[in-house]
Order: sequence, then C-alpha cells, then structure tokens
Amino acid sequence: LEQCEKGFIETIEKNAPGQYEFVTYNAQGNKTLMRGEVEEIAQKKYALVFTLGTTASQMVTEVFARKQLETPIVFTCVNGPVEFKIVTSEESPGKNVTGIKELLDFEKELDHLLHFKPDIKTVLLVVNPMEAGIEKDQREIHSILKEKKIELITVEVFQTNEFRAKVSPFMEKADAMVVLKDNTVVSGLDVLVKLCNQHQIPLMASDLDSPDRGAAFGYGVHEIDFGIEGAKKALQILNRHEKAGELAVTPVSNFVLKVNREAALSQGIDPERLQ
Repeated sequence: LEQCEKGFIETIEKNAPGQYEFVTYNAQGNKTLMRGEVEEIAQKKYALVFTLGTTASQMVTEVFARKQLETPIVFTCVNGPVEFKIVTSEESPGKNVTGIKELLDFEKELDHLLHFKPDIKTVLLVVNPMEAGIEKDQREIHSILKEKKIELITVEVFQTNEFRAKVSPFMEKADAMVVLKDNTVVSGLDVLVKLCNQHQIPLMASDLDSPDRGAAFGYGVHEIDFGIEGAKKALQILNRHEKAGELAVTPVSNFVLKVNREAALSQGIDPERLQ
C-alpha cells in the first residue's frame, strides 16, 4: 500500500508540480480508527480523496454518500468494486466515484507453482478471514485446486503473533504454501519464510515484494502501478475537470513472475527446475 501511495504522489507531482498538497491517513488496520478518520476527512473539504484497499474504499464511499458529499473519490487495490458496492458499474461508475481495480490470476499463479514443483498434493493457505475480499479469493483458490485434484488446507490467523503456533502443526502435511494479498499475512511473512525453509516447502506469494523478503516465488503486478494509474484519473478530474462518475473503472494487469532463486533452493525446489 505504501508503494501505491508513492506512485500516486510522485505521478501527480511530476505532472502538476507544486499544485497540490497531500495528507495521508493510515488506520493501521483498525476499523474503528478508520471510521473516525473518514468522518474527519468528510469535514475537511479536500479537492479529492484517494483510497487504498477495499475497506477504506467502502467506508469513504458509504460515508460520503450518506452525507451527500460530491468530493471526487478515486479508489485503488479493490478486486471487486461492484461486488463490494463501491460502484454500481465499472463502465459507468456514476456519482463521484471511479478507480483502479485489481485483477488476480490465481490459475496462472498456481500453474507457475506446479511448474516448479509438479508433485504437489496438498497446499497450505494462510489467511486472515477478516480482510476484505479474502473470502472471495479463498473460494477461487479452492475451486482451482479441486479441479487439479490438490487438497487445500486453510489456516486462519488474525494477528502476526499467532502465526507460528497456528501454522506449524500443518507444515508436515503441506507440499507448498500460498499467501494472498492479505495485509496481515504479508506483514508477518518472515515467520512463514522460516517455517518454509525449515520444512523445505516453497512459498508462493500473490505480490512482487514478498520474494525480496524470502518467498520463493511471487506472481502479481507492481503495486506502484496502482498509484500511477490512480493519479492519472485524479489529474483528469482535478486539472481537466472531468467527472469521476463518467470515468470507467480500469485494471492494472501487467502480471510478472518473480523468482528468488536462493529462497527457492532453501525451500526444496529442484535446481534444474530453476534454469
């Protein structure tokens, strides 16, 4: 999310140097604090609000609609904007909202994992079920693995200090571990990396930053692109005076596979598979 913020600010500064000031609100995953921040934002009369992630986007659009505010909102990092009632349509969002949606390609992600380790029989998925959108992703992973006749074991965690106690008992049964774009899980990745190294099973992440922190593989998009694309929409609204609700929701879809060779070897991947 910090990469999204960076991309947003840098792109606006590059295209409209010194024209705008930026105020960042970060609730650190606390929904009660976030609600208070959103109420404060609603009173401040900002020129535009840029939201990161499903929960923040839902909350801002809901509060602004209730207060009948017309402040333009540009959301990002949301993988189901219609499903989560942020907009009624991606083609014509309407009202004061538009944004950048997140596409996920779990089919391809799991195919990559199976390329590096073809004999996988059981996958361990570590999730915080309270994270917005995770349940939907979990269902999709389950469906894909079922078709491939691979068993899925899901471990639910709510805080990073639970990881070792909750995940360790399942490590012996798993042939690979998968983590989603789940802020709680990714923030505690170091513990999962150690477990995967210890048990010689590969860790596949759904983002491109996790391989730098010890995951064997990452499949996803560059997070900074969400901020860049969001800034382009913001500039259309602020500088060209276009209406947010008339700008179609668009995706970031430049998927990349990232391999941490050293981590992959530590996690039991055959060196020949890494050629």
